[in-house]
Amino acid sequence: MTTLIGSDQTWLMWMMVAVMAAFSVWGEQKTKWGGKIGAACVAIFSTMILVNIRVLPSSSPVYSAVSDYILPLSIPLLLFQCDLKKIIKESGKMFIVYHVAALGSVIGSLLIGVLFRSTPDIDGIVAMEIGANIGGTVNMVACGNAFNLDQTYISAVAVSANLLVAFLMIGLSAATDSKWVRRNFPHPHVDAFEAQIDTSAGSIAEQYWKPKNVSLLSIALSLATTFVICGVGNLIATWVRSLGLPTILDQLFGSIYLIICTITIILVTLFPKFFQKLGGAEELGTLMIMMYFVSIGGAADLMELLQVGGVILCAMVFVTVGNLGCLFGFGKLFKWNWEELCNASCATIGGPTTAAAFSINKGWNALIVPGILIGLWGYAIGSYVGILCGNIFS
Repeated sequence: MTTLIGSDQTWLMWMMVAVMAAFSVWGEQKTKWGGKIGAACVAIFSTMILVNIRVLPSSSPVYSAVSDYILPLSIPLLLFQCDLKKIIKESGKMFIVYHVAALGSVIGSLLIGVLFRSTPDIDGIVAMEIGANIGGTVNMVACGNAFNLDQTYISAVAVSANLLVAFLMIGLSAATDSKWVRRNFPHPHVDAFEAQIDTSAGSIAEQYWKPKNVSLLSIALSLATTFVICGVGNLIATWVRSLGLPTILDQLFGSIYLIICTITIILVTLFPKFFQKLGGAEELGTLMIMMYFVSIGGAADLMELLQVGGVILCAMVFVTVGNLGCLFGFGKLFKWNWEELCNASCATIGGPTTAAAFSINKGWNALIVPGILIGLWGYAIGSYVGILCGNIFS
């Protein structure tokens, strides 16, 4: 159908991708509604609106370019803080609590695989759900590409995953203030520092992304490093795929997403001081991810999403029940703090920035760094766990 901006108007399409990415960041930081649902949801759904009112096309080479190049470049930038030694050493008990939450996500996703065994591409759907709800969007895309899934499924899981994050944060925030939670779970962080957040300093997201001292050299080194990692990763992935290995080995070692994740984590763990000096990497990586969410929203055909929506909706429910049920069940048994349980759930389903934002919002400052660390650990393992579990249904 005819749209105001045609799919072949390359410069105008790139303009809109950049504008919508900036709008999503602005919406999260400067508006109450954006702060509640997060920048990813703003990017996806605002772009979907533009597509459905015929401002933007639903397919374009620009969307493909974002997926093929911008997304891979964002991965190392987001992992420059993923020092495995630091994560294990400094996350403390949260490292254990995180794995209980991740186990719940895996159980919920595997149940979907069992119930919808006859559904086409159920192996890839299970893998994506596990990747998304242990690590995040990058892991979800890696799993989807490993199983050669159609973009419709990837878009559907991306949309549902970000809706789940928004509902999760709202639900956990409301539950924190309930009498039932106060009676049944220890809550020392709530008692010690309730409502301490400085609301005059701006929104939660605005405080998290506060200005930093970043040099031109730091930005140059960050971009150069991520290009080198992606270039080498592509060479390795191409070579592995040419070997004709069994499918599961080809998925694990022939995917550029998994290769660049592995390379980055190894380098960051071996040379932490170098990567600690690369200021601005997280900001650059996050902006690139927002551009990817814009492309997801642009390519999300509502009719096609509705056709696969039944399985995806069930997956959302089962993952949520599995994650929260397993987490709060063990939490009640071992008398874990309510705040630690919320933090771990946000880190698995939403990633490190969601865990950090939630802790900042509730005034649980002592949990901000552990939440970021375990969220980064999820980035490291999400794709591998997802692909291994998805092959159960292949």
